[in-house]
Amino acid sequence: MAVSAARNAQLPRYVENRHIDHIPAGARHGKPWHQFAFWFGGNVNVFNVVMGAVTVAIGLAFWQALIAIAVGTVIGALLIALHATQGPRLGVPQTIQSRGQFGFYGSAFMFPAILLINVGYIGICLVIQAQAMTGVTSALTLPQWIVILAVPSVVIGIFGYRWIHRVMQATAVVVGVALVIMFAQGLRYGALPARETTWARPASGLFLAGVALLVINMLTYGPFVSDYTRYLPAATSGRRLFWGILAGSVLATFFSCAVGAYLGALLPSLGPVAAIGKVSGSWALVIMAVSLIDANTFNAYSGAFQILAFGSMWRRFKSESVTARLVPLMCVMAAGVVTAYVGYRSFVTNLTNFLGVLLVILIPWSAVNLADYFLVRRGRYDVASFFTADGAYGRFAWRGLLAYTVGLAAEWPFVSQPDYTGPLVRTLGGADISWLAGWFAAAIVYLLLVALVPGTVGHALADSSERLKDRQGQGAAALSAVGSMTGY
Repeated sequence: MAVSAARNAQLPRYVENRHIDHIPAGARHGKPWHQFAFWFGGNVNVFNVVMGAVTVAIGLAFWQALIAIAVGTVIGALLIALHATQGPRLGVPQTIQSRGQFGFYGSAFMFPAILLINVGYIGICLVIQAQAMTGVTSALTLPQWIVILAVPSVVIGIFGYRWIHRVMQATAVVVGVALVIMFAQGLRYGALPARETTWARPASGLFLAGVALLVINMLTYGPFVSDYTRYLPAATSGRRLFWGILAGSVLATFFSCAVGAYLGALLPSLGPVAAIGKVSGSWALVIMAVSLIDANTFNAYSGAFQILAFGSMWRRFKSESVTARLVPLMCVMAAGVVTAYVGYRSFVTNLTNFLGVLLVILIPWSAVNLADYFLVRRGRYDVASFFTADGAYGRFAWRGLLAYTVGLAAEWPFVSQPDYTGPLVRTLGGADISWLAGWFAAAIVYLLLVALVPGTVGHALADSSERLKDRQGQGAAALSAVGSMTGY
């Protein structure tokens, strides 16, 4: 019994035992530059190589595609870097913090939507990884590779937050160097056709479609970016954190997409994965397959939080529980494997379109979340109220929900999807600016509602400030003690 108790006491030193609850001061660690390495490692991968090839496949020439990639990546990375700065200040996952804008029950629509995105991306990544490995050897079938490639992601996910960061840092170096070599090999393989090097102005609709593709690609991280900054000390410089995440995301995404765009323009008859194998050989395919292990892990990690957040509306989970974190993580990963396994033959295109619809749902959320955090409450929240229906933010926060609904409505006239085209898309030459219309509409409406309609927001701000002062004065020693006990 004594040996078993000792092992249980040591477990948190190796396996993360926290999940959606607030991270106490004594358990905080890390520096802003770690986030640069994390987001560089998280974006320097074959998925973004494929995204770069897609920008050429939709009709943009190589140089036009590079400009669209740069503009879209910077815009999207600006938004996720702003979301990420909330993590150290509040110490909770991103969707838990959303209860401050939409209410305890009002935020529930986010959890299944983000969970579907997490599962979908795991499926997409596993299919791309398996395609890469079948280009290396035919000894195993694509479905068999899907199952095998899920295993390392599960192992990393079991250890949790600290090991996810460590693997990301290693990925940043290994895959980053590999992509430089691959790009050099692509340049040596052959010059681009003349049509791909034109500087002619592209059609506005086509260019905006390329920009939107990258904005949405980056904003996918928005609903869970704070999941990976919540362990940072509360005193972490928001400015350094912002620039670290922005730089890591932009540099890795742009360079990965540039490699994909070049290969897509050079060998348009091949898919991007096949083009990698033809230009660089089997070693590059192996590296590219490995590059997405991280993506699968953090999608399963954050997907588990969506399940816990949804469940926490009916019961409060223990703040420290390895089981509470791992069981939903395994379920999310299993769902991703099944999704990839069942639909891999006609999978990536159909699921990418489906995820595009889901991501439309996230754009007004981003606007309301950022407007509330930076312009209304300015980072002052009562964290304890995130975990109770009768807290400072109520069961349903009608201002946030109404602004979100208006933002969603503003998007639909401009949406351009395979199954739906908004009435104003043709007027704009085929441009999909739904993300732009929805984001600004939601933010402006939310700020107007807060400013013009008297209500509980002001009282909640005052209550939050007082409660935070009380907790800081009375609980600092207790939080430090808890953190030292966990060793995390």
